[in-house]
Amino acid sequence: MGRYFPAVAAAMVVFLLLSTASHEGRREPNIKNSEQSFVFNYTLAKAIVEYASAVYMTDLTAMYTWTCSRCNDLTQGFEIRCIIVDVENCLQAFIGVDHNLNAIIVAIRGTQENSVQNWIEDLVWKQVYLNYPNMPDAKVHTGFYSAYNNTLLRPVITNAVRKARKLYGDISIIVTGHSMGGAMASFCALDLAISLGSDDVHLMTFGQPHLTYHHFPREVWEHAVDGNTTFQVCDDSGEDPDCCRSVFALFLSVSDHLTYMGVDVAADDWSTCRIVMAQSVEQLRSYLTSNIIMLKNPVDVIFVDHSVQIDLSTSS
Repeated sequence: MGRYFPAVAAAMVVFLLLSTASHEGRREPNIKNSEQSFVFNYTLAKAIVEYASAVYMTDLTAMYTWTCSRCNDLTQGFEIRCIIVDVENCLQAFIGVDHNLNAIIVAIRGTQENSVQNWIEDLVWKQVYLNYPNMPDAKVHTGFYSAYNNTLLRPVITNAVRKARKLYGDISIIVTGHSMGGAMASFCALDLAISLGSDDVHLMTFGQPHLTYHHFPREVWEHAVDGNTTFQVCDDSGEDPDCCRSVFALFLSVSDHLTYMGVDVAADDWSTCRIVMAQSVEQLRSYLTSNIIMLKNPVDVIFVDHSVQIDLSTSS
């Protein structure tokens, strides 16, 4: 689940503090926490996984108005600020403000099941050097790094976060994603922390693959014990032998990778990525053209199709 980024920890680049915010009135399940220095906040994690789930939605119009089937429960009242759709690279993300958490949320979609482009990026395991200060020997997964760093995601997310902070002040930033989206979210959180000069950037991912040769130092393992769901806070090594590494690879469940905390975290349409995204883009374009919406804080919508950027931003 959530993990720290391993590089430059002493500089407080990226932290995950699950005890800093919560929604009231929710009963929490069994939590096994052997370290008092780290407190797992189940309700906060549930809210964040709902964002990681919502970013998979193919109905962009419902996402724009935050009325999609996954845009409810703990994420009700979310103010969406920017939607990014890169049809060419099968990437999708949104940025907005959760006023209950008083935080900017950045959610990046994971692998589209039938996207060849996404699977190629997942499987490119060549390591490259990070181009950041004070990280001379840091190497990371080429495919995931390129998917974030060499596409429209990086500049548009950074700009959207700056705009949100201009409106609401220097509030916290929480970056999330599932699977490949979690990998890109990790690079995003690191990049935002450095570019904004902020130590108030938090990262929580779900089912994230390795970015380097080791997982992040903090893992919360969701698993069944005697028929009951348990959330085990693992040690800070990133490779705790008593957590998910204790399960033999052949016994790992694909379905478990697509459900966290009872929330489905996968695409709602298993068709080819570019076909689905292109159709959704056209529907949202039609909606925006036929509906003049007077919003207090207009939403930015950025489409990229066949290397041509179409900016439907409604704010400067």
